[in-house]
Amino acid sequence: MTFQISHNIEKGIRQLLGAPLDLANGLPDQGNSRPLDQSTKAHQEIYRRYLADFQTAYVLCDEWWEGCVAAFVRLGLDAEAANEQAYEKRVAGPASAPEFVWFIRVYWLEFHHLNASLVPEDRVPPQTALLGWLVDDKRDDFVRLLTCMPYWPIGLDENGNWC
Repeated sequence: MTFQISHNIEKGIRQLLGAPLDLANGLPDQGNSRPLDQSTKAHQEIYRRYLADFQTAYVLCDEWWEGCVAAFVRLGLDAEAANEQAYEKRVAGPASAPEFVWFIRVYWLEFHHLNASLVPEDRVPPQTALLGWLVDDKRDDFVRLLTCMPYWPIGLDENGNWC
């Protein structure tokens, strides 16, 4: 999988890890960031499934993005211009794939629901579980894809719950 990216990965990590903190008022108590091995067994199990599913999502995104770029090549653009045009149309690049957006939302909400069932000191923020642990695990391929997203595809409802 060699899709081209058009973003700064380190900046993307900072933005995604920090973005939920912009919602301090009304934000559910997500607990504190911590390494995976210091999280609950339930967090570790969800993360294990997340990694396995991420591999499938990665392949789907790569194939989907190749199709997006190829469509512009068929219109007569060279590969570099086609990639740029594809990013113009889909700012999150390969992370714009609907299946990937769904995948991230599903796991964010799974971590959120787990956190809601735990005492505050056992909670782990979803952004830590979904991105921070990937960084810690040196899953650069997954981090590269996830940081294509300029923001998390999630919001808060009127009761302050992730939705």
